[in-house]
Amino acid sequence: AYQEMEVHQNHILSLKSYMMAQLLETIPDVQFNGETDPEKSLYTVLNVSFPEMEMAEMLLFSLDIAGISASGGSACSSGTDIGSHVLTGIGASPARPAIRFSFSKYNTMAEIDYTISKLKEICLTQVQA
Repeated sequence: AYQEMEVHQNHILSLKSYMMAQLLETIPDVQFNGETDPEKSLYTVLNVSFPEMEMAEMLLFSLDIAGISASGGSACSSGTDIGSHVLTGIGASPARPAIRFSFSKYNTMAEIDYTISKLKEICLTQVQA
């Protein structure tokens, strides 16, 4: 496992970078929370704030219904209904839904493409509502 670690890290980082590029291209006004420089951030996690929407709490639910596993807020706020003090501390707006995506060596580019297509669908529906 250790011998393949660098290969796995590069694969995971390419997934994260690809998802960031696709989000910027596809979702207007998307923002990344935390450091985006791969040398200064955890390569397995991407925290994204989406545009303000009327039913922000439905974003995570809609992803779940589509078969996409993601988490709301920051890892520090997992399991709570209160907002993330970490996201507030870095200046993220509480009005913008924040979703945390995690990547592993088992994920594929096709899964990223599927996630992006569902996010586009959900965000366009919610923002227009």
